[in-house]
Amino acid sequence: MNQEAPETARVPIILLSGMAADERLFGPQLAHFPDLQVLPWIEPRPGESLRNYAARLAELIEPDQSCLIGGASFGGIVALEMAVHLRARECVLIGSVRSPIELPLRWRLLWPVTLLGPNRLGALAGLIARWGRRFLSGGTIRRLRRLSQPEAAFVRWAMCAVTHWRARPATRRVRVFQIHGANDQTLPVALTRPGVIVPTGGHALTLFSAAIVNEFLSEVVRQVVPSQSARSIEN
Repeated sequence: MNQEAPETARVPIILLSGMAADERLFGPQLAHFPDLQVLPWIEPRPGESLRNYAARLAELIEPDQSCLIGGASFGGIVALEMAVHLRARECVLIGSVRSPIELPLRWRLLWPVTLLGPNRLGALAGLIARWGRRFLSGGTIRRLRRLSQPEAAFVRWAMCAVTHWRARPATRRVRVFQIHGANDQTLPVALTRPGVIVPTGGHALTLFSAAIVNEFLSEVVRQVVPSQSARSIEN
């Protein structure tokens, strides 16, 4: 009897990382799930909205391919918007949110600043880092300096895109599986409604609560492909 684990049922799992992360964020998951793929970010177009960006990113996936789409943090938001363009069975959110109203107030307060656009936002960050040493902490100065650098162009665009993100009916019809850390300081759990809360988890669940995230993904696969999982065990 082949005791193949349910998580290896042949359904492609496609995940997106956070705005300042890459595939290394999912190292423990890549080692555990043979059908997991981390989709790389593509270059955003000038003035491109999060919704339009997600539509373009969805074009990298075979249109007739059934898959499980998801992401961590910002990646979960983009994945939710992508799901409406795909034959996605469901969407997995890992330390992410379902709608703009679940973003913390500090993100929504950034809205007027992000009207400057990514390039001017970088210039402003550099200016504040240069002249704000007297009244800002060292950590804030370092973050502003990083944000002003050319290599942070995608992060600046993502900040602008997420603060201008608007919910639409199509995403509300997507079935969502959500896991969140109780100690997440970036996207507080109190503002969203996850199905699974990790009591000691922070924002980087995939790395620091890897076993729990892996079991969560395994359970999602068991639910979305019950027939395939059953056949795997029977064979």
